[in-house]
Amino acid sequence: MKRTLFLAALIGLGTTPALAGDLKPGLWLINTTMEGPNLPPQMRAQTQQECLDADQANNIVDALRADWDAEGCELGEVERDGDNLSWEATCKQASMNSRMKGSVELHSETHYTSHITMMMPGHEMQSISEGKWAAASCSPSP
Repeated sequence: MKRTLFLAALIGLGTTPALAGDLKPGLWLINTTMEGPNLPPQMRAQTQQECLDADQANNIVDALRADWDAEGCELGEVERDGDNLSWEATCKQASMNSRMKGSVELHSETHYTSHITMMMPGHEMQSISEGKWAAASCSPSP
């Protein structure tokens, strides 16, 4: 699910047809804060590194759909208005159905902010992620 949230946050990279060049491929640092009932403290703030390859950068919607299909999720429509995007998705994992709504603001090719609301039976969670490009290479430093 972490990979799905990362790709969801990066959905601003393209719509059909693919829009290349919105964000740079390479290593990204993503700081995420989450709020919701009964959320363990260790999940409230997270920092992770993710690699965005050139293929994902050229068509992030296809990459997102493939990732979500593997997790039993379906991406709905993606709407774009300049540097702002919004989207919805539904997921069925085990016996739980959930819905997600999100938006992304592309500040530059090296910085974005996303807001995601996850609605599950009986509760709702919100996350805010700030992604910053860190390096062209995803390989660890020697």
